Amino acid sequence: MREAVLERRIVPGSKLPSSRALAADLGVSRNTVLYAYEQLAAEGYVETRVGAGTYVVDSLVSGMPAGGRGRRPGGGRRKLSSLGVRLARDGSLGLGDQRREATRYEFRFAGAGHEQETLNAWARLVGRRARSLSRAPTGYQRPGGSSELREALAGYLARARGLTCRPEQIVVTQGSQQGIDLCLRLLVDAGDRVVIEEPHYAGYGSCLRACGASVLHVPVDAAGMQVELVAGLEHAKVVCVTPSHQFPTGGVMPLSRRLRLLDWARQHGTVVLEDDYDGEFRHEGRPIECLHSLDPEQQVIYLGTASRMLFPALRIGWAVVPEDLVEACQRLKAIADRDTSSLEQLVLADFIGGGWLERHVRRARKRYAVRRAAFLEGLGRELGSRAELAGASAGTHALLRLPELPASRFADLRQACRERGVGIYSAAQCYARPPDCVELLAGYASLEEPDIAVGVRKLREALDSLGAISQTP
Repeated sequence: MREAVLERRIVPGSKLPSSRALAADLGVSRNTVLYAYEQLAAEGYVETRVGAGTYVVDSLVSGMPAGGRGRRPGGGRRKLSSLGVRLARDGSLGLGDQRREATRYEFRFAGAGHEQETLNAWARLVGRRARSLSRAPTGYQRPGGSSELREALAGYLARARGLTCRPEQIVVTQGSQQGIDLCLRLLVDAGDRVVIEEPHYAGYGSCLRACGASVLHVPVDAAGMQVELVAGLEHAKVVCVTPSHQFPTGGVMPLSRRLRLLDWARQHGTVVLEDDYDGEFRHEGRPIECLHSLDPEQQVIYLGTASRMLFPALRIGWAVVPEDLVEACQRLKAIADRDTSSLEQLVLADFIGGGWLERHVRRARKRYAVRRAAFLEGLGRELGSRAELAGASAGTHALLRLPELPASRFADLRQACRERGVGIYSAAQCYARPPDCVELLAGYASLEEPDIAVGVRKLREALDSLGAISQTP
């Protein structure tokens, strides 16, 4: 009846059938018709006139063209903001190619393995918090996050990453991606120059293109961003780096480069955005202290995440911001989504306070080291010199380069792998200028060692099935 009124098949002022007559005609209960008329009256379609019946409202103006509610052309005439135009035109913005392969041997770089003991501890803490909820924790938190979690994080970061800050400097976010977005929106206007690594985490590229920044790509090598190439750049508002484990190539920035980068940033008034997404997981020696720990002048904004340490479904990250940016960052967070899930924040605070997080990290580091060894052994056995590997000294993934296979054949390789139960993911989205051969972001953390061996063998079989021809002379 709504559509009939809007399409003028029932014109304004028309009298509707009585509830008894319509119920008999449709073969339904009279109460059903009465409820429908009451709802139409509540929504302003009809009015009941005492002693006269139910009528379509006389003053109703149709907002629909003839022909019903079907989708119609003409949406292109809408006026979008400059951001909306960029999002509509650039299909690479946003999620990118994040489709999970439904396969047995899943080499997904964002995956993580979990011990049952850790999951059981988390479940107990969730239950305990849920049973003891009072009105305060169930209300809105401050945009910066729960005070309990910020205090726990400040202690953890000092112990684990050598980072000293006041709890009030921490802004809790919905994962590190929101932290990236908030910081860039806070600091960057359209046309501002921003320096990022090449290759880089695709989330930075998406945010920067969305805000219309002028992006300067600085190449990386085995030691991360080539900071000496930054020296000649001027008027850069922000420089974005992953110094503890460059994403995706895995380089670890040495102290000399870190100090040189900080000195350059101080001289030019540039903010350094440090993404420490998995700095806890280093397999050769102790974890490197973060860049923020070398910065007494608060040029660095530090980003971290629980998603990589624990499990991706836990959408909690944090930004440690300079004192003068705290209020502005919290207000921007409030505009975005007011606050992060209160219950999960409180559970994570308990998880850190009870020592569970550091125990989990120690166990996970050992577990990932064993899986890394299985991955390296499998690659050496199955692919040998056919594959080039970077970034395996830390983290939970490596960059796997296959020189014999042109980049244009990645889809063929993915299909051949899928047919063998193997999930693979391209690194092409991490490049401003994609590589000429296939490069894979190969995560091994979520696979048991036997599955890693089988998965690598099946990857080799898939590569063999393509009859790849080497591009090297």
